[in-house]
Amino acid sequence: MPTCPLCNGVTVASRESISVERVIKMYKKLLGIDVAGEFGELSFIDCNRCNDCDLIYFSPAVSGSEHFYEMLQTFNWYYMAEKNEYEFARNFVKPTDDVLEIGSGKGAFAKLINGRSYLGLEFSQEAQRLAAENGVKVFNESIQHHCITNAQTYDVVCSFQVLEHVADIRTFIKSAIVCLKDSGLLILSTPSSDSFSASVSNFILDMPPHHITRWSDASYKNLANIFNLELVELWHEPLQHIHREFYAQTMLTKWVMKLLRQKTSVWNDSITYRLISLACRLPSKLLSKFFLGCLFMPRGISATAIFRKNTEVWGIK
Repeated sequence: MPTCPLCNGVTVASRESISVERVIKMYKKLLGIDVAGEFGELSFIDCNRCNDCDLIYFSPAVSGSEHFYEMLQTFNWYYMAEKNEYEFARNFVKPTDDVLEIGSGKGAFAKLINGRSYLGLEFSQEAQRLAAENGVKVFNESIQHHCITNAQTYDVVCSFQVLEHVADIRTFIKSAIVCLKDSGLLILSTPSSDSFSASVSNFILDMPPHHITRWSDASYKNLANIFNLELVELWHEPLQHIHREFYAQTMLTKWVMKLLRQKTSVWNDSITYRLISLACRLPSKLLSKFFLGCLFMPRGISATAIFRKNTEVWGIK
């Protein structure tokens, strides 16, 4: 039985087995990149939802190599300098704060805050070079290694759109907390499995080797309990303008599938699903253009959680 990477639970509320061959073909079709080498000899991966903490995780945990991310970085949309979660998180950074960002990219967040000091951790040497050109300090170092000599150093430790890529969640989070001062803030942002994206079948960038976990509000609350943290705030971004058509097509397709008593799943390459999705494309354009923004504003894809470290009770359960 697979073990949940967050709570070590062994019971699953749901499981779906997915053909690796089909995943490889979809990456090639949609993005033009070959990910076959990332999966080795694997034929199937399972998508599990933990019965204890609600985390959705893929097993085995196939995380992308440096070469994989180099291929993704050729797309200009991959590293966005402007993110809604940046605007939200900057409100929690005070002028007297020392800030550490894990997975900082080229340090876009550093330009938005007014803290006393900032350091980014990033594996990409190219990102480090670009950050240096903009006067932002970035180290090519893991948080697990950084915490060894930087215990209780930072007022704020943040990580945006990184946790869902991490295989060893527990040491990642523990190391981040070790770096925090007493009552320091841990800020984590990921795609939310409570958003409309959870209803998207074949969402290739939300699957291995890109994403290997999916986070709900419940799993964030359980994270706080496991690591004895105080959950200060849990915020969902509003639907981004560029995702309106994506949202409309997803929800319309889901509605038609339900009407026809077809199952919505993580992976679905049936002819029925393909035809329904195709048929919903044009109506979705009209819905997103004329109605969606006027009638209501649903949740966007990402959620951001703010946790506070309480040193007196801190420790992993």
